[in-house]
Amino acid sequence: MKTTDNYIYTFSHLHTHTNGFFIKEFLKKLGIIILTSLVLANNRFHFIMSMSSFELPDQTVVLEHQIAGHRHEHGKLYTGMLKHIDGYVMKPVQNNERGKTEIEFYEQIFQSSHPVISKLKQIVPHFFGLHQFVSDTAIHYFIKMEDVAAGMAKPCIADIKIGRQTWDPYSSPEKQFAENMKYRGTKEPLGFCIPGMCIFDLATDKVLKLDKHYGRSLNSDSVRDALLLYFNSTQVIENRLLSEVLSQLNAVRLWFEEQRHFLFYATSLLFVYDADLLKKGCNILNVRIRMIDFAHVFPAHDSRDSNYLEGLCKLIQIISSIQ
Repeated sequence: MKTTDNYIYTFSHLHTHTNGFFIKEFLKKLGIIILTSLVLANNRFHFIMSMSSFELPDQTVVLEHQIAGHRHEHGKLYTGMLKHIDGYVMKPVQNNERGKTEIEFYEQIFQSSHPVISKLKQIVPHFFGLHQFVSDTAIHYFIKMEDVAAGMAKPCIADIKIGRQTWDPYSSPEKQFAENMKYRGTKEPLGFCIPGMCIFDLATDKVLKLDKHYGRSLNSDSVRDALLLYFNSTQVIENRLLSEVLSQLNAVRLWFEEQRHFLFYATSLLFVYDADLLKKGCNILNVRIRMIDFAHVFPAHDSRDSNYLEGLCKLIQIISSIQ
């Protein structure tokens, strides 16, 4: 377990032109997020950090490429995604019915021999079971899963939430109203929204991180530009990349057209590809698309998940129009 009180750290090897943002990002990778003081004196950076309440399980760091959802910051402990040194990602289990639902869903998928349900193994992150972490105050559980961006030099990641309805059937009227007000510019007309993206922009050689505020500013017209940006196609359309993306999306669509087992609410598609391979003109681009976030999955009772299918088909239609 990583824990500390108040310490003063000095980095004498860093030059004066190194800025505070760089240092904060460096420390964030180590799980150090709360900075109370940052001082430059005698060509050295001095950091006074207050972390008495910040803990991480042993052999883990904060997941660097998390682009949406809760994070380990602002005093919210045990809520963000972690990366274990063994390579897998750790997602905190919510201490309620939603957490139980997600665990049961993963266990059902990876234990099932049903010909339709077992196909999901190919389109969700691989499930490695649960990790238990005991802190001073409680026991915390994490879902161990595949790091979809593993092995990529410049991973471009997009979280695209599918479905016009993102609240489940047991949601309160207040929850339904709050969800309906989010991402209205794309959810209502298109049936999907974009909570976050991280892009290695080959045109500018910069990293772009676009969060939920960007996603909520999009509408049915500008969402196409957002997808062009994500696919590094603002200047030259990357047809090889788009073709592979569409191939994998259509595999997801075919599964949804067949299955009558589940209804998915507030579930995302995680898009990942390696911009480094794209820049080098490699034939294999390491495109990976996975379904994620299963805290709101319900039995379909032999009905089609039209809420998910409509949003997915609209997304496929827009990406197809880019080519």
